[in-house]
Amino acid sequence: MMSARAVSLPTQLAPARAVARGKRATRARASTAVRAEKMEVEQKCKFTAVPFGYFAREQLDHKGPRTNVDRGDPHDFSRPMVKGMQGGRASCGSWACSEGGWDSPNPRGTTEWFYVFSGAGAVTDPDGTPHPFGPGDVVVLPKGWLGRWDVHEFIHKVWLVCEHEDVGGASRRPVVMHASRLVPDAPSSGRIGNVCYDVGCVKVGGWSAAPGTYVIPERSSTEVFHVVDGEFFVTDGPPDGASARRCVRGDTVVLPEGWNGRVDVVGKSAARAVCCEVSRDEARAHGGVAPGAARPTAEALAASRPPPPPPPAGGFAPSVRAKTVMYDPDQYDPDANSGRTAGGFVPPARSSGGGGGGRPTRVTRGDDGVIYDPDQYDPENAGRSR
Repeated sequence: MMSARAVSLPTQLAPARAVARGKRATRARASTAVRAEKMEVEQKCKFTAVPFGYFAREQLDHKGPRTNVDRGDPHDFSRPMVKGMQGGRASCGSWACSEGGWDSPNPRGTTEWFYVFSGAGAVTDPDGTPHPFGPGDVVVLPKGWLGRWDVHEFIHKVWLVCEHEDVGGASRRPVVMHASRLVPDAPSSGRIGNVCYDVGCVKVGGWSAAPGTYVIPERSSTEVFHVVDGEFFVTDGPPDGASARRCVRGDTVVLPEGWNGRVDVVGKSAARAVCCEVSRDEARAHGGVAPGAARPTAEALAASRPPPPPPPAGGFAPSVRAKTVMYDPDQYDPDANSGRTAGGFVPPARSSGGGGGGRPTRVTRGDDGVIYDPDQYDPENAGRSR
């Protein structure tokens, strides 16, 4: 009979391994159960509409910790809604992130619009100008922007990113505006809107529509909007015209290019929404606005905002850093950022065309050819290093 001292190491570890296997199996079953309970919304219509519950925190996929951080331990969570809009140039979905901060030194290859559900954060320009945002804010990060991200309180948002040509002369400054200021007061009749950002191919704003029926001819653009108030029905137009969906506060709706139909605002209150419209129009610094629509410019909005609070401890500082920062390869291109020094990144030289900054040098594409924003990049579609 073997003594206890003679028992091999694998035999001694067998009970522990069995326990570990049991724990892994339990976690796997729990994970499968969560996936099985994931909300799916059947889309019988030619447009897409989902309730807020579709983007609830427990419905988002945990993508793991970010690897390019210098503050905190932020983890990414996301769920796509519609990919490949406008011929593969645009995508939308939801993203969330826990507290932390990281540099984003590469000029953006896309323009991003997002609406903040909850939480607090800020993006900071290379010159140290912060742009804080919180619940109810509409934010635009123009193509070519670079700087820093800081999440001060677990952030949750719905987003749209769009790839487009360079916009000569357009500001690269982010735009932040609360929905209560962007969405116009309810009209007595008809539909009115405001625009806070417009470069022709990307327009961001808000609209209000009084109770009534609105016939929409075939669209030449794609519109993504988030409902902040009211109730209405969206119905497909001819030749199908039999499918409709009720939309209420908290819903996110995508009306694709080529769609036509009808919107019926019901009840006594107006329907109100924040929106982003992407089209094949030529990119230009100041696009046109529908007649009668108010058009505060991005510069005017920025000037009307109260002075932002100073960055919190650990926020962006343009001074020399004490140590080198590690960057996520999904956001950092050493060839494009070869001018970066150990003390921080150097803003790219201005182009001779007056575009307000260096030409963006990369766009993140998944294996499926879809454009992704690096901040919401889906590692399942292309191997993201950790």
